[in-house]
Amino acid sequence: MFVKGTLKKAGILLTLAVLPFLFGYFLVTFIMFSLIAFLMQFFRDPNRKIPSNNGLIVAPADGRVLKGKIDCVKTVHYEDPLMEHILTPGGKGILVSTFMSPFDVHVNRAPISGRIVKTQHYPGKFKIAMRSVLTENEKNLIVIDSEYGKVGVIQIAGFVARRIVQYVEVGDYVKTGDRLGMIRFGSRVDLIIPYENTELMVAEGKKPTAGETIIAQMRK
Repeated sequence: MFVKGTLKKAGILLTLAVLPFLFGYFLVTFIMFSLIAFLMQFFRDPNRKIPSNNGLIVAPADGRVLKGKIDCVKTVHYEDPLMEHILTPGGKGILVSTFMSPFDVHVNRAPISGRIVKTQHYPGKFKIAMRSVLTENEKNLIVIDSEYGKVGVIQIAGFVARRIVQYVEVGDYVKTGDRLGMIRFGSRVDLIIPYENTELMVAEGKKPTAGETIIAQMRK
């Protein structure tokens, strides 16, 4: 499967790629076909087997190819940037950050079922997403109010990524594994979950599959 509109765009590009071939510009055709192949793999959107157990937090992003992985797991506090939208005053949470290589699937999924209670886009820079870029880079915040507490997803643009696309709006109800949006061409996704009632089930170095890999178990 592919992101909506991908096949139509690929068809147009394929048609254009044939023209240089007809005039003997074989190298140009090869380059264009290589570009089309890259775009096709980048905009793929495969179906996933979503776990159905209550209280499970699943990965919102893929980190499976090359350097893609969970590269940061840490405790965050209400006073930290953006956390006031997710945590209660004086509270703390767990941040699980996944770096996506340009060859990973870039469609992001809901980590848990619940109501979208806040979304906000923050303009910013496009620094390399391997570093601590939460405070400087362009990003998009999505907060889900679940029966276990609020869970935050922060889509962060990177050096190559130049556009964050959001599929949901405030008031929407999403189920675990539903598509939230995508970040185009390499970036990272931060997941923030409650600290007190959560059993973390991953560590740094894990290569998650969005919608399938279990990040944590939440309890009431």
